[in-house]
Amino acid sequence: MDKTLNPAQHNYPQFDYPLYLRQLYRRYGLKALYKQFRFNNKRPFSRGLIQEYAPSGFGIEIGVGFFTIAPLKRTILTDGFSSHGHDDSIATDFCKADEIPAPDSSFDFILSEHVLEHLCNPIRALEEWKKILKTKGKIFIFLPHKDRTFDRNRQRTKLAHLFEDYQKQVSDPDFTHLDDWMANVVKPGLAPHYASISEDKHPEFGLMHHHVWITDDVCELLQALDFKILYRLDCCPDRPDSFVVIAEKV
Repeated sequence: MDKTLNPAQHNYPQFDYPLYLRQLYRRYGLKALYKQFRFNNKRPFSRGLIQEYAPSGFGIEIGVGFFTIAPLKRTILTDGFSSHGHDDSIATDFCKADEIPAPDSSFDFILSEHVLEHLCNPIRALEEWKKILKTKGKIFIFLPHKDRTFDRNRQRTKLAHLFEDYQKQVSDPDFTHLDDWMANVVKPGLAPHYASISEDKHPEFGLMHHHVWITDDVCELLQALDFKILYRLDCCPDRPDSFVVIAEKV
């Protein structure tokens, strides 16, 4: 991608609701006509966290997929893939999570939801995110909790392993954890939506979870990279398979 992501020059939508309704339609079809009135579908708790900790300024969502909780009037939506399974990404711009074409210190906040576990080298990505974040800028990370997702039979990723991958400059596609992924998630039928996809395509398409965490692990990782933890919650009320950590660049 040659385009530079400049938050001050981005063309933001004026209204959130049309995109929200389109997201529901993609997920539920005509059922979206009544599901739009179900309050929890709007992820009010998660949206409230962003409003509380980043009430102003411009942000970027990394790996948006087909649904966002970002304040669209001030957030650039990016993705590394144009589609995720049967769903098209709603991103306005496409780039790799660890190669973001944005000026240093240009964003007031970064949002990432169920992305970091798909990256073979998360420290490299976090260093990139820190680079484009302003001092005292906030980072919102929502991640699947090991014990409440299809990763429950896998071992947690140790911090030392992440730094080893960083020092080795491990890059995609990486097959290191593929056997573990297939043996403990796909073959037991815990992720049936991935069962029909050729094994060697799981790393290539960004489907597999390279790493498995609980809340403590990600807090430890962020603190090791000199982020200040502002908030943590082991179970996100409007996405109960997930935990959330909010940190600040210091």
